[in-house]
Amino acid sequence: MDHEINALERMLLDESAEPTDLPFSLLQDITNCFSDDRRIGSGGFAVVYKGMTRHGMVAVKKLSKLFDIEEKKFHKEVECLVKAKHKNIVRFLGYCAETQGKIADYEGKFVIADTRNWLLCFEYVPNGSLDKYIADPFHGIEWRERFEIIKAICEGLHYLHGKRILHLDLKPENILIDDHMVPKIADFGLSRCLSEEQTQVFTTHLCGSCGYLAPEFFSGQLTFASDIYSLGVVIMEILTGKKGYPEDENVVENWRNRLEGGMQLEQVSVCTHIGIECMEPNPKKRPAVRHIVDRLAEIASIVQTDITAASVEQQVSFEQHRIVSTSTNEIEDGAQRLQRLQNDQCQEKEDQWSIRGLQDTNQDPKYTGISSSNSGVSEKLRNLNILNRNPHTDFVRNGGSTMQQPNSLKIFLEEELKPILHTDNLIGENENGVVYRGQLIDGTDVAIKKLRNGMGQAEKEFRVEVEDIGHVRHENIVCLLGYCVEGIHRILVYEYVNNGNLEQWMHGAMRQHGVLTWKARMKIVLGIARALAYLHEAIEPKVVHRDIKASSILIDEDFNGKLSNFGLAKLLGAGKSHITTRVMGTFGYAIVFVIYSTPSIFVYTRP
Repeated sequence: MDHEINALERMLLDESAEPTDLPFSLLQDITNCFSDDRRIGSGGFAVVYKGMTRHGMVAVKKLSKLFDIEEKKFHKEVECLVKAKHKNIVRFLGYCAETQGKIADYEGKFVIADTRNWLLCFEYVPNGSLDKYIADPFHGIEWRERFEIIKAICEGLHYLHGKRILHLDLKPENILIDDHMVPKIADFGLSRCLSEEQTQVFTTHLCGSCGYLAPEFFSGQLTFASDIYSLGVVIMEILTGKKGYPEDENVVENWRNRLEGGMQLEQVSVCTHIGIECMEPNPKKRPAVRHIVDRLAEIASIVQTDITAASVEQQVSFEQHRIVSTSTNEIEDGAQRLQRLQNDQCQEKEDQWSIRGLQDTNQDPKYTGISSSNSGVSEKLRNLNILNRNPHTDFVRNGGSTMQQPNSLKIFLEEELKPILHTDNLIGENENGVVYRGQLIDGTDVAIKKLRNGMGQAEKEFRVEVEDIGHVRHENIVCLLGYCVEGIHRILVYEYVNNGNLEQWMHGAMRQHGVLTWKARMKIVLGIARALAYLHEAIEPKVVHRDIKASSILIDEDFNGKLSNFGLAKLLGAGKSHITTRVMGTFGYAIVFVIYSTPSIFVYTRP
């Protein structure tokens, strides 16, 4: 046994050592007879154990006896593993395919039955799998590490495809993370090795993981592009924490407040585009992995370019939450420093910049501006914008968040709203926020929505309501009066509509007050129709609501319908008649719901 252990330990000490055949007795010994306390993972076809030697640990994968393993198939997997030697692929150390004779009871007689043991041995990767690090894009690992992980996974897959290996089960659970946060592709149980002449394989067995399978899996015709589809899903999951097909502008927007500069946002944008391209339903339109690696290397080299930024002379003092500013990278209380690291083409190090037009005020500024001794540099600093006075493009720097400031909205301090934000005043809640009823100091009745966090979908909803919908004024649309941003807190202040919502009148608590009359129903329907006509025709840019439902229609004391909940809304620019978007909102049609009191789907066709 000692010489067998020494052989395995030599492999651990010598990274160039080739994988070898390992005896079952050795693997049994280093895993303490495959005891439960050494168990570190399991899947549909195998259990993984930690093996301990004097010079390090290994992972021993014991294939299940319930899995119908053919010797030919096992050898094919070993063949793929032996060929795969790369820093971003888990290192394969050896295998075992031994037959043991065991005494068994067969029809009342004791017989010696042959039992085949199928095992694989790998390097031990200590930090678990990638899925544990990316479930929430706004906590855990930062963008730099996420980008390096994306780049490394692509490099590992590029290597596999160069060796004519299809992985066919790429997902975060099959990507291990070492103690330096380097990802390593693992689990080659479904992999196929192609000959030089082969470009595809056929299978009649649908294997893999739902959500990561390319559409062509269902036809059984698999190519290297099938791995690319799975790669796209993995990239989007690293970016968003979710499997799926998000809109690229949403991904970039959700990362904006966390990142240090525009070039990191450029990385997010490039990775998002790559992810979406990889998830193209037509496999012929997906990019080859070598092109993906080149694009990532290019954007990585741009960010690493040596750039220096000049400190900005202190000219004003102010409080952070009152500043109206341009797109500068950092503003601190007392104006200790303002600086911008943005464009690798900016070489004029001697030029000094000064920001002007900053005021400690609740009012809109007349202008924001920037002065420079060299206009050529100004042209190259694309992300340092000079903004003319415009109620829809002035920006407010508030608690680390930049947003458009419609001139009709009031900016509240959280201190002003605290008396209302009490459980006694709670009137509703959903996954994104809690709604309270209260009264401002001036006696105005308000509904205050406090979003549950300042990131993700809640941050997006807040920006849509303030930047895109804040200027909208119509008698059949709930009026946004103002907002508050302090730190991660996001609060929206609306007019209070005192007669519940349509859902409550049709099926909820308001039914105790009686059934809606036909006259009231028609009034509500006409009111919402007028609101939509206003959003679609009377203003520019036009607004597509995307989530009209009974609970989004509030009812006032005169039974006027008022449209609310614009968190999923989209703007339609001048001259545009449609937008392309993923499916959003709630199934059902509000107007049919009003008339029939049931959520029905009607199909209307021309006679």
